[in-house]
Amino acid sequence: MRTKQQSRHLITTAAATAVMVMAGVNGAFAQAARPETTVSLLSAPFGTATYVLFNTLEQISKKNHPWLRISSSESPGFVFNMKKLDAEPELRKTTIIGSGPAVGRLASDGVRPFDKKLPSMKVIGNATIVVVWLATTDPKIKSADDVKGKRIGLGQAAQINWAVLPRAVVEHGWGILKQVNVQYLGPKPAITALLDGKVDLAIAGGYLNAETATLALSPQTSELIASGRSLYHLPFGTDAVKKTEPKGYQIEPYTIAKGAIDGKNEPLESFIDSAAWMVAPEFPDEIAYETTKLLINHIGEFGEVHAIGKLMSLKGLVLGWKPEDIHPGALRAYKEAGIIK
Repeated sequence: MRTKQQSRHLITTAAATAVMVMAGVNGAFAQAARPETTVSLLSAPFGTATYVLFNTLEQISKKNHPWLRISSSESPGFVFNMKKLDAEPELRKTTIIGSGPAVGRLASDGVRPFDKKLPSMKVIGNATIVVVWLATTDPKIKSADDVKGKRIGLGQAAQINWAVLPRAVVEHGWGILKQVNVQYLGPKPAITALLDGKVDLAIAGGYLNAETATLALSPQTSELIASGRSLYHLPFGTDAVKKTEPKGYQIEPYTIAKGAIDGKNEPLESFIDSAAWMVAPEFPDEIAYETTKLLINHIGEFGEVHAIGKLMSLKGLVLGWKPEDIHPGALRAYKEAGIIK
């Protein structure tokens, strides 16, 4: 038979165990019972790499997060996204948008294609990093001076990477905009025009892995290389890029490695811009933190759905951004992961 003391001990132990079990059950129930929280994601035009990668983040959130749901939708582009949040301020706490450093700077300065100054945004992380240059079939075109009087085929006028930024470097970095004929054709038509002899230079480019310096050519640039024509790649030049930045264009110099374009190019001084997940400053810290953790923990999954996703890297998520540019919730996640010290 048990003594009274043993019985009291058993009762106390049982009670304590019951409390611990209930606490565990209640804790699990509280976690499970947390309602799903959905945030919207305005991405980019259908069919672009950015659209696919942004949609992938939606799928990652559904498969891997207990309560955060990211709902991605197509949009006409980054300029539209910025204007949308300005026109509907109630979306600023519930919406992630596709944007980037260059378009964000143009918006905050109120520079074309924006007709007024818009509030600054904060970054969650980069999806793609883009680098561009000018290609020609004319061996006599070796410098900015040789471009005077020539025809340059760029992307469509509102395309930041393929038109706005290259034009800005020609204008402010080279100082020869009035001495050239710029034609806004679109990236692929510009390459076609170069091969047909209708322009003298065309915009070319690719996507960058920040950790390995690997360059994946854009489809139209791959087509240009595959044409078999003798090509010459013209650098924008680091000095020209640095002259352009103070004029309201947030671009960062970058040197393309020797052989990265066609196996025989010399190092090419150009610049980078990025397509990024961005939010308003008032976007909730917790949601920004959880979204960034999804990017960090599942970055390898983006390469499973698109070739450009294979270029994503932890270093690349924050390349080109200062800590003050990053949303506080995202910054906390990057510091916890050791990506930012």
